[in-house]
Amino acid sequence: MKITGIQTFCLRYQMPYALTYARGEYSVREALLLKVLTDDPAVFGWGESAMWGGPHAVTMAVIEREILPLIVGEDPRRPEFLWEKVFQETYYHGRRGILMAALSGVDIALWDILGKSAGQPLWRILGGFGRPVSAYASSGYYRRDYGLDSFGADVAKARARGFRGYKMKVGNVWEAAHHGVIQDVPLRGSIEQDLKRVRVAREALGEGYLMVDATTSLPARVAMRYAEALEPLNIRWFEEPVMAEDVSGCADLARRTRIAIAGFETETGRDAFARLIDAGAIQVVQPDIVQVGGITEARKIAAYAQMRHLPFTSKNYSTVVSSAACLHLLYALPNGEYFECDQDPLPWREGLLKRPVFQIEDGLAMPSDTPGLGLDLDETALRPWLVTP
Repeated sequence: MKITGIQTFCLRYQMPYALTYARGEYSVREALLLKVLTDDPAVFGWGESAMWGGPHAVTMAVIEREILPLIVGEDPRRPEFLWEKVFQETYYHGRRGILMAALSGVDIALWDILGKSAGQPLWRILGGFGRPVSAYASSGYYRRDYGLDSFGADVAKARARGFRGYKMKVGNVWEAAHHGVIQDVPLRGSIEQDLKRVRVAREALGEGYLMVDATTSLPARVAMRYAEALEPLNIRWFEEPVMAEDVSGCADLARRTRIAIAGFETETGRDAFARLIDAGAIQVVQPDIVQVGGITEARKIAAYAQMRHLPFTSKNYSTVVSSAACLHLLYALPNGEYFECDQDPLPWREGLLKRPVFQIEDGLAMPSDTPGLGLDLDETALRPWLVTP
């Protein structure tokens, strides 16, 4: 079997309302899906690449003009080899950033092909630990014309739907690390106003897990003020409280609070995660599988986390392809836990599927036993959102 090409799908969706977080506001969601094709028309793999490289055209160009020439004609059932080949061939400029995000989608698709070729669900190929993981709802952005009563009601609805936890945004305050540079973020307020939102969420959620996410927006000292106030509210984790580069500041924060620090979805490279772990800066290891380098890199980070007795999870805030890849990996690992379920407007989840790819029962998520990622996507369902770069 040989790789013959890559087909990309550039998606764009106009949301019914804007979402605000500490670094800005957006009302459009974008994604880039891809299929790795082989000389057997019946065998192909689905993947997703994070859109952190700018416009669709940029990520698409990296996939088609740089990565594809390095893997075309190769056996797709060798994802570890092909990942390393791309990494070494592009080493001087590709160790971080857009190339790694682009490679993530290709890598996920190769693992999908490997599972299909073996006739096994991917979680078995990846280790087969097979433990259901806790599913939590992810939303809690700042929004215009969205009061605390409405916010609390939405948190309560998520709990009523069976989710074991809820994650919300914090950190859109005047003390943000980027306040003097990113000046036009709407809905900025005080730390006390922000903490009031967290208290509302805690009351609405009851005994469920509550996570807060500052999206790399606070100086370490400000994050410490948050942590002190948050401790009585039984917060499961404080996600990306500071910028990923501030390893010492994050480690200092972690030493001063009983709340676990989670991160960093914005970081790439197993070496970077090893530094964060070794410094004691994070206690929940959380890359983004569609950005960090795909399954190949994520599973190495997970193994190192296990050596340090830390749980591993993955950001999952995009399409059903991201969800499938994330859940298969978490389900396969002895330290895999916490499956993020995006609750914000997006038509690229269940609406793309001909059959379910996972199930959630009593707040616990399990992938299907269908070979590979188990994805049976209806490509015609993508048409309303396809855009030409």
